[in-house]
Amino acid sequence: MTDEYVIESLSPQAFLALREALVAVYRAAFLPPPYEKTEGAMQQFANALARHVRQEGFRAFVAREGQAGEVVGLAYGYTSRQGQWWHDHVSRALGREKAAYWLGDAFELVELAVSPERQGLGLGGRLHDALLGEATQRTAVLSTLDAETAGFHLYRRRGWQVLLRDFHFPGVQRRYQIMGREL
Repeated sequence: MTDEYVIESLSPQAFLALREALVAVYRAAFLPPPYEKTEGAMQQFANALARHVRQEGFRAFVAREGQAGEVVGLAYGYTSRQGQWWHDHVSRALGREKAAYWLGDAFELVELAVSPERQGLGLGGRLHDALLGEATQRTAVLSTLDAETAGFHLYRRRGWQVLLRDFHFPGVQRRYQIMGREL
């Protein structure tokens, strides 16, 4: 039951203070198939947190079991801007006109993860809605594995559309989809 779980907004400092718990959720969600991220990707995620919390428009939420319980889910993002690695690679692939529309005033949903044993309880949807519910940008953008994953289906149910398929980030072997949603 989702009543047992609390969705909590966190300041950048409070989010960083939970780094070990966040990495544990990320590892549980993305190490197994179909994602099969490497331990190197886990370390990159952990290292990126300190940089991400400093981005303009940063917002983060966690799902906890009970009021002060274990962290079982996370969602965060920030304003997408020129000069950011993800933004610049996606912008080039979208082309000038499409990039101007989708990335010109966009909130970038960077990560959304729920521990596998808690998936299917609506926590991903609640985290998604909390994160985007406060967004003031015109659009939201994200990347997700180019596969029929639970995450992809969650985004489709919530009104996201595929902007690009078969997208390759530099140095990453797996293919991704770039998705967008008007806010």
